[in-house]
Amino acid sequence: MGDLFLAIDAGGTAVKAAIFDATGRLVTARAVDVVTIHRDNGWVEREPEAFWRNTARAIRELTSGQIDPGRIAAIACTGFGNGIFLIDEHGRGTRDGIVSVDHRAQSIVDDFRRDGTADAMEALSGHRIWGGQTIMQLIWLARNEPHVVERTRWALACKDYIRMRLTDVAASDPSDASGGGLLNLERGDYDAGYFERLGIGAFISRLPPLVENTGIAGCVSKSAAEETGLRVGTPVVAAMMDVSACVTGSGVIGGKLLTMIAGTWSINAIETDRKVRENPPILNMLHRDRACRLLADGSPTSAANLSWYLARAAGGDIDVATVNELVAASPVVARRCHFMPFVNGPAPRRGAFVGLVNSDDRGSMLRAIYEGVAFQHRRHGENVSHYVAPDRPSVIRLAGGASKSAVWSQIFADVCGLPVEVSEGEELGALGAAMCAAVATGHYSDLAAASRGMCRITRTALPDAAVRAFYEDRYQQFLTLDQKLADLF
Repeated sequence: MGDLFLAIDAGGTAVKAAIFDATGRLVTARAVDVVTIHRDNGWVEREPEAFWRNTARAIRELTSGQIDPGRIAAIACTGFGNGIFLIDEHGRGTRDGIVSVDHRAQSIVDDFRRDGTADAMEALSGHRIWGGQTIMQLIWLARNEPHVVERTRWALACKDYIRMRLTDVAASDPSDASGGGLLNLERGDYDAGYFERLGIGAFISRLPPLVENTGIAGCVSKSAAEETGLRVGTPVVAAMMDVSACVTGSGVIGGKLLTMIAGTWSINAIETDRKVRENPPILNMLHRDRACRLLADGSPTSAANLSWYLARAAGGDIDVATVNELVAASPVVARRCHFMPFVNGPAPRRGAFVGLVNSDDRGSMLRAIYEGVAFQHRRHGENVSHYVAPDRPSVIRLAGGASKSAVWSQIFADVCGLPVEVSEGEELGALGAAMCAAVATGHYSDLAAASRGMCRITRTALPDAAVRAFYEDRYQQFLTLDQKLADLF
């Protein structure tokens, strides 16, 4: 058996192929940009064939000289949850894939809120319904593109599409299926009657079988081996949605740790054994081979705001290292503007600098961006922590782009009033997938054991008591501004 694990992580802008050893060390990785199409009508889509070609290219760049494919014991895929890829029996798209930030179904969500359908859906799926959710996209497709549904064999999540192209086998896992609102959460499986009541009964036969996170879902096919350089027959495990994988790759086991994933989305997640009785969160997933549930609250309001500023406002004139220097040099306790981190929504919210005065400069504006992102994470983190009350997480495990910055990590600690730990490595979602592969091949007994063997903490930021009152006041200002601006927009 091989001694390495290949993890494929399909994100919003790139697909990464990463090789890990059994201790969780990253051996080598390749990333290839993928095109996400932002259409004039607001739809956000991805062309499946081009997506697969770039995935195959990223893998081949590893197998063509970096890594002997015979050393790869197993492969695991992860990727963004929600949205949907419709494909035929050969794995080719019957339309372009719909990405999770596409909210074309929001009007249906609004109708369901008015007529009470939303309450029934949320009681069964355990999730708050929203426009980019898989179940809502299926309803939209059934209503608007029945001809496409007729010629579709499988409706797959992002990572499941990649795995099918690798194996010719359709499958999903409980995290993606539950995270997309597709499961009767108590039953832990699809519910044909539920789909019929929603008018999407045709999709029941088009949803893939469920395989546990650490279960083997298929093996590399001859055609995929030719495209990627992988060995025919290499096992491919089911793995997890990227949120679940990132929490796992961060080494989080148990409810005392609150995971904050600061990427395009502000994702804030906590493990629990409890059932949600009312007002469900945006994610309520079956997690870690169904050992627990993973609850998450979030919005597209995180580190991508900095990417926008650097590309659009700063025109590419400064890099992230310079940004960190400017923020570190900007006084913490000082008069400065606020930044509302809603460049990517959700509507009706919009991004804004508020309260600019002539003492503001680039450093104070960048510090305001860092703070605005941390404020929004705190709000979501407090929302999701409500579900485990009176217990409360005592430590934040920070992942994503913000975790790479020591000064941003410190701002998270000061804003939230909790220690912030940062795990080793930058590809934590890929690591979480690799951990599934390590368990599937017998290197570890379960994901908790894999966490002990493959995850490490490299940096901790402790909250500064001297700025606690300042940040508490500033956070309350942020909440007030947010409500008033949302009403205005």
